[in-house]
Amino acid sequence: MTPSHERLSEVLRLCTVLSDRALDALITGGAVPAEQTIALAKAARLLQDLDVEWPPLLTHVMHELADKDGRSVPEPAAEPSDGVDLQGLTRFFAGFRTKEQQ
Repeated sequence: MTPSHERLSEVLRLCTVLSDRALDALITGGAVPAEQTIALAKAARLLQDLDVEWPPLLTHVMHELADKDGRSVPEPAAEPSDGVDLQGLTRFFAGFRTKEQQ
């Protein structure tokens, strides 16, 4: 089931707001709370599954968080996911699931 345009717009808006908060924490040398990191990862995965391009700020924050953890982030899909490294994406999100369970 594909979400309505209004719901997708709200997801994108919330991604940007949460990404802004995470980036602020990273810039000031603070830690991004695990709940925010998990929420951003889940939102990125949802957008990836829907073949929706990530907001630029989400892309930036995901790269910053991945660099901080020594991981790599797949590029957001602008096209259908034919060329996406789904194994890399799965490994990336598995790291967040592990942190959530600890």
